[in-house]
Amino acid sequence: MPENPEEKNKSLITRRSFITKATAAIGLVGVGFAAVPFIRSMSPTKDLLAAGVLEADISGIKEGELRTIIWRKQPVFILKRTPEMIQKAAAIDPKNLSDPATTEQRTITPDLLVTIGICTHLGCVPKFRPEGVPDSDQPGFYCPCHGGKYDSLGRRLGGPPPENLHLVPYRIQDETKLIIGTETFPGYGANIRTIEKLPKI
Repeated sequence: MPENPEEKNKSLITRRSFITKATAAIGLVGVGFAAVPFIRSMSPTKDLLAAGVLEADISGIKEGELRTIIWRKQPVFILKRTPEMIQKAAAIDPKNLSDPATTEQRTITPDLLVTIGICTHLGCVPKFRPEGVPDSDQPGFYCPCHGGKYDSLGRRLGGPPPENLHLVPYRIQDETKLIIGTETFPGYGANIRTIEKLPKI
């Protein structure tokens, strides 16, 4: 008995729908497999995510130069202090500061400041002012949002910030590289303001 034309059309539509859907599904699977290497290449390695450690090249940093790097989504200031900066900051009596700290408590070597670049008032990023912060001849950092002032050691000089810029663990490797951070150190939230309280790396 000849096949009913209506049933034949339904059969063709059903078959066509199945083939279209199957082809689309296979295509999506193929695209997914093809995308995996690209996604992996854009993601940091498990080692870096776990370690929370960053290596920074400081071989070409000049006196008076500030470099800002991003570590754990936080800005870290690396300042190569000039002899003048060192001398001017040393002239400040720590007893006169609201958050007292000496050069030795803020740096591993006097010529290099490594600090988290977040103002301790409301979390802004201060600007580097090598010529001096407002109303002072002290080179350092100034937060224009609310007037926070810090010297070249990141010590609070004035304005609303309650304390010095926070520190990040670091060590100098071969005088050309800085190793910054540890596996568990969170950064700004740790609220560490003297070298001796930082974890060793």
